[in-house]
Amino acid sequence: MKNQMPPIPTFLLRGHADCVVNSDRTNFEAVIYGQADMPQVKNKLTAAFKGRVAQAVISAIKAGDDTFGKLRKALPNYQDSEIRAGIRFAKKWIPMLERKGTRAKPYMQKYQARVVSNGKRYEIVTYSS
Repeated sequence: MKNQMPPIPTFLLRGHADCVVNSDRTNFEAVIYGQADMPQVKNKLTAAFKGRVAQAVISAIKAGDDTFGKLRKALPNYQDSEIRAGIRFAKKWIPMLERKGTRAKPYMQKYQARVVSNGKRYEIVTYSS
């Protein structure tokens, strides 16, 4: 029992949540786990989280991803239920900021945006005050 080695420490690489490094005191070997091996973390659907998802949904719809399937591909960090919650939240008016002006004299323009469904497609309606 005296000659038994302590267990090999395992720790996460900084900035890489999908890499685990096993240290055996001589070399480091990075093992990248697939998506199926990583546990799925459910986020709490708070108002703040839904607001962040809603802004991501609005920007994705502006970029041309106007159906749910396209939104699902454009927002791979979110699960389907989170995207649906973000779409429902974005159907209310949301205050937004946009950078306008020149590089020398920029200014932030405030406006409100919301998502409107037109059949299976989503559209953005804006309101400038």
